[in-house]
Amino acid sequence: MAEKRKSVYNPEAQKRWNEKNKARRSYISKRGTARSFIRKDATDEDLAELKELIALREACYPQKLDNDNSPMEE
Repeated sequence: MAEKRKSVYNPEAQKRWNEKNKARRSYISKRGTARSFIRKDATDEDLAELKELIALREACYPQKLDNDNSPMEE
């Protein structure tokens, strides 16, 4: 049976990806920060405020979004 290929860290490829995908990196970073805050630090008041903000966001922006948070083409 063939051996599995091991991934090798390539800093130049990583740098190229980062430069080409600045908006995606920013989105992923902000999403992670928000999730971490909710899981670890948010108080009941914070959660209530976030629920309200989410409801307002959903009401004002009802169209479907794709994975990178941009409107999907229909």
